[in-house]
Amino acid sequence: MMNLRLYEEVLVKAEELLGIFKIEKKKRGEFTYQRIAQANLEPAKESLENAKTFLKNIYDLCV
Repeated sequence: MMNLRLYEEVLVKAEELLGIFKIEKKKRGEFTYQRIAQANLEPAKESLENAKTFLKNIYDLCV
């Protein structure tokens, strides 16, 4: 029973991280070529925070 609960928790976290990845991939295509550099500042800050969250969780899974 414990293994099933752990699996479900990891699955939820993986789905959340995959969602962040998909959003960032879509934003990269939209903002990179359709805006001037200064207009990209706010989306870039949000992307950086999402990348930190993503990498921290991937690191935690590997250790």
